[in-house]
Amino acid sequence: MFIRKITAFLSAFCILGSGAALNSEVFSPYPVTARADIFDSGEFGDGLRWELDDEGVLKFSGEGELTVWPWREYDSFAYGKYKLSEVIIDKGITKVGYFNYTGYGLKKITILNPDCIICETPDNADPEESGVISNVKFYGTIYGYSDSTARTYAEKHGFAFEAIDDTADRKAGDVNSDGEFNIADVVLLQKWLLGVPDTTLADWKAGDFCADDVLDVFDLCIMKREYLKQ
Repeated sequence: MFIRKITAFLSAFCILGSGAALNSEVFSPYPVTARADIFDSGEFGDGLRWELDDEGVLKFSGEGELTVWPWREYDSFAYGKYKLSEVIIDKGITKVGYFNYTGYGLKKITILNPDCIICETPDNADPEESGVISNVKFYGTIYGYSDSTARTYAEKHGFAFEAIDDTADRKAGDVNSDGEFNIADVVLLQKWLLGVPDTTLADWKAGDFCADDVLDVFDLCIMKREYLKQ
C-alpha cells in the first residue's frame, strides 16, 4: 500500500507537469482526509473507550459489554452539552445496554458486530428474556449487516435500516452515484478535497482507491490515472 501511494503521488506530478490535468482548477498537493478531528475522548468500564469528533460522531471501541453509557459516569457527557449526530459501536462490543435516543438529535447508529445483543429495557435484560418492546423513539437510520441483530432490532421497532454490506453494485470511482465513472466524478472529488462549499459525495467509499478508509490526494491521483485508462 505504501508503494502504491508513492507511485500515485509521483503520478500526480507527471499528470500536472505534462499538461494533462483534467480541468483548470487548482490541484492541492496536500492530503485532506475524510476524518474529523477528535474533540474529546476517554475510557470507561472494563477496557472500553469513547471518542467524540468535532462533527458529533461518537465512537465506542474495545471489547466487552457496553451496558453503562459513559455520560452517566462523566460530566462531559451531560445531557444536551454535546450535539451528537452519529454513534458508532465497534465490532468488539458484544452487548449494548438500553438507551433512549430521544433528544440527542442522532441521525445514524452503526453497529459493526452482527451478533451484538441490543437491550430493549432499562434493566438491560436480553431481548429474548424481556419480551417487551421499549418506547424508544429514533428518527434516524440504523446501519448494520444484512444478517444481524441490528437489522432485527430496527425492524422490530420500525426504525429505518441500511445494510453496510450491500456494496456489490458499487462502481469504483462513482462518487456521485450516477452509475458511471467519468470526468464528473474526478472533478467532484477534487472540489471536495479543496473544500469547495456545498460539495458533497454521494458515495465517498467509491473514491477510496487506496482502501484505507481515508480520502486524500493519493486517491485522487489514482482516480485520475484510472479515468485516463478508460
